[in-house]
Amino acid sequence: MMKKFRGSLSVIIICILAVCLSGCSKIKDIKVTSMALEDVRFNSFTSVYVYLAIGIDNPAFEVQLSEIKGALKLSGKVLGRVAIDPFVLHARSAEMYHLKALVSIEPGVSLTEIMQLLDSETLKKCMVDASARATVKGGLSTVLNFNDIPVKDLLETSQYEKI
Repeated sequence: MMKKFRGSLSVIIICILAVCLSGCSKIKDIKVTSMALEDVRFNSFTSVYVYLAIGIDNPAFEVQLSEIKGALKLSGKVLGRVAIDPFVLHARSAEMYHLKALVSIEPGVSLTEIMQLLDSETLKKCMVDASARATVKGGLSTVLNFNDIPVKDLLETSQYEKI
């Protein structure tokens, strides 16, 4: 089940980075090179803290990412939400970023619905909504929103490390 949390979380992070990449040609070259689950700590019966190590190659300028949020949906119903702590993508670097995310199950979502995500074909039918505030040097910022991104497209094109 933790692999599915990591998979869902990686999809959201890749979505958010993809949004950041859409503005300029060098930004489009930013790549997630690896992703590994470092630790999981239960917060409550319906949420967990997930600690990730994410390798990112950024040939572009520095970007501060904050207010990073996402939602995983199946058949239009939100199953869970993710909130990731803010971080800075350093300019012209290839680095490992250690991120903390709170993954929570939506109220009213049954254990059966969550267990369905263990089937990779069901997970591929899910959609992701993601948003983040991107701020560049000089203070210019914008909120990036992505809606209804197919998980199957992200999983097939991502380069995250499977543990």
